Formats: sequence, structure tokens, C-alpha cells
Amino acid sequence: MESNIWEEIQRKKTEQLEKELKIFAGKLNKIRSNHIAIEVIRGLVVNYHGEKKPIKSMATLIISSKHELVVRAFDPATLPLITATVLNNQLGYKLERSVKEEAYFTLLPITSEIRERLIREVKNITEEGKKNFRLIHQDIKNSLKKNSNLSQDRKRSYEIQTDKLIKNYQDKLIAAEEKKIQELKS
Repeated sequence: MESNIWEEIQRKKTEQLEKELKIFAGKLNKIRSNHIAIEVIRGLVVNYHGEKKPIKSMATLIISSKHELVVRAFDPATLPLITATVLNNQLGYKLERSVKEEAYFTLLPITSEIRERLIREVKNITEEGKKNFRLIHQDIKNSLKKNSNLSQDRKRSYEIQTDKLIKNYQDKLIAAEEKKIQELKS
């Protein structure tokens, strides 16, 4: 019975931690770097007739031999919406030209001032994620304290497991932060 309680708490909180990690890693991935990131652009959402659609469902994306991001809309009428979405997300793309169903973007160079601002933003996102992990950690500890069916030794054992679980997710987030900072510095 005791292990069932812990297993249920652990399962629910691990799902919550996974969700949080995905959210914060996604935020980090959306920060621009010195390289065209097709996956980031593909995931951007366009408001099309009141419906939110990812760009990947509205266009194909390629990188040209001139290192341009080429967006080829399936429906030429949607190209202005797609273009506005790319530009409005402030990922450092500049529209070079647009013809029929295609838009060509280049990536503006990162100045040292922009790089420093982006690194601060990366660190802020990471701190926000770590804060959310600490809240989940506290929630688990509170759940264990409230449960009178668990012995003190069991509670302590589960608290140690909780500490390791939270540390594991914090380490994953820190690794994503370090990777993004390296991208920004390269």
C-alpha cells in the first residue's frame, strides 16, 4: 500500500516535470541563434481565419544554397500571414524578397549587445523553469508529509528519491541552457 501511494505521486509528478521541461526547453529553442533553425520556424503558429495553424501545415521550408530560409506556401494567399508570423516572432529573420508563393529570409547577424541580451533571456527562462521544478518538489514533499499511512523511514526514503528526481530534471534544463548559450556564442 505504501509503495502504491508513492508510485502514484511519482508517476503524476514525473508527468508534470516532463511537461514543464518540454515547455522550458521549447522556450529555449525558440531563442534565435546564429543559424537558421527550420524546426523553430516550422513550429510557429499562424492565426488563419481565427484558427491557429503551425507553419509546417501551411508551407514547406528549405535552406537555399545562398543560406536563405525559403518558405514556400501551399496556398499563395497565406504567404503574407506566414511572413508576418516569422517576422513578428523576432527570431532575427529579415525578409529579403517575396515572389508568388515563396518568401526568402536571411538571418541578421547577432551583435554582441544582442548576444548578451539573448544570453540573459536564456538564463531567465532557465531560472523560471528551475523555480517551477522547486514548486513541484515542494508539492511532493507536502503530499508525503500529509500522508499518515507512510512511516517516517519511508517518507525520508521517498524524499531522497524526490530530491534525485528533481535534480535530474534541473540537470536536463541546465544542459539545454548550456547548449543554447554555446549556439549563441558560436
